[in-house]
Amino acid sequence: MNDYQNAKKASYKLIVVEAKNDAASMNLIPRFAAGISRLEIIVNEMDALAIQQSKDITGVAQNKNMLLDQLRGYTLDISGAIHAYASDQKNMELAAKCNFKISALDRMSAAELLDAAGVVRGEAQKLGAEIMANQGITPEEITEFNELYVQGNEELTHPREAIIDRSSHTQRLDDLFEEAATLKKGTLDRLATQFQRKAPAFYAKYKAAATVIYKRASKSDEPEVAQ
Repeated sequence: MNDYQNAKKASYKLIVVEAKNDAASMNLIPRFAAGISRLEIIVNEMDALAIQQSKDITGVAQNKNMLLDQLRGYTLDISGAIHAYASDQKNMELAAKCNFKISALDRMSAAELLDAAGVVRGEAQKLGAEIMANQGITPEEITEFNELYVQGNEELTHPREAIIDRSSHTQRLDDLFEEAATLKKGTLDRLATQFQRKAPAFYAKYKAAATVIYKRASKSDEPEVAQ
């Protein structure tokens, strides 16, 4: 939700508050009161979607980063154990396959890290639990490493799903803003003119609440006003 949309939502909220605080005026025009009720529902859904929209990617990214940090640590330790074994056995091909240093692992993308972990995982399985245990890597650590590897591959798809969800929420917000604008301009504003005669104090509050004040990003940083 951008700054202008936030300002519009704040205006809609204030319209609802002013209307609900003046039941006598609302009773004068039942259709206006019904429009206010619908506007309140729209604003509440906007709030819920805005919260969800902000969570869509952030939470997934945090979980992914934590998982990849753990996977990176295991990849470093287990590849080091395999490299040491390969060096002892003069198996230079295996040593080269599992020659991963932390500086290189830190520079890898998530996909590259998973590829590296997959190589290490495969070589650890080939060597077997006894050799790995002799190198200091317990069966429990191998199991944890395998689980992290599987989870890492699953997590790669989650940000895409989150982006799709965020896009869906954004589209729904756009629809709600369009509905709110149509409701305000086509129904509430047109009916509100009656309040100039029937309830002038409420009409003044409605007009003030309907004024959207927001700051456009500019050098002057002056607030702009829109109806």
